Amino acid sequence: MSTPRLQFLQRGNTEAWDEAFRQLWPKAFMAAQSRLQAFLPGEIEDVAMETLEELVEAVHDGKPLEELKRLAATIAHHRAVSLLRERFAKKRGAGKIDSSEVVQAETGADCPDPAADSPLVALERKELGEGLSRTLSELTPPQGAILTDFFLKGLTYEEIAQKHGVAKNGVGVYLKRGLETLRRIWGRRGES
Repeated sequence: MSTPRLQFLQRGNTEAWDEAFRQLWPKAFMAAQSRLQAFLPGEIEDVAMETLEELVEAVHDGKPLEELKRLAATIAHHRAVSLLRERFAKKRGAGKIDSSEVVQAETGADCPDPAADSPLVALERKELGEGLSRTLSELTPPQGAILTDFFLKGLTYEEIAQKHGVAKNGVGVYLKRGLETLRRIWGRRGES
């Protein structure tokens, strides 16, 4: 196949465009398709056509066909990436970043506090707390109290030992046995 005569293409010669289309279109189309198929499949043909137009305007005669094909693929790739960046930027607000306070002040919109508990979350916590209390009450004293002091209240071994009148070294034993008992209780509940 011969290299399309770019000067004829630049003048709008129909036969030259047909030849260029047959030779260069597949490369431009495949390069655009590889980038746009997943996100903007309707733009593939437009990008490929714009690629051929840019190629014809930018390149002068004398380039071998393989070089023109590579150039068409490169231009199509860059055009597709630019199009994706532009569309994704629009989707994300064109790069504008405002704090939620600014948005709330400008729009008057009430932005709910994400840290605030919904009634459902509060109910789930209450039920979980009640279930945990029932389970801890099934433990032999002072295992439940020691587990509560260590895991929920964050007391140290020394503070727990003083509070419950046990040896400091014994706190770890109570914690270990308490956790083993909890695993057995929860295991039984999971089986039923």
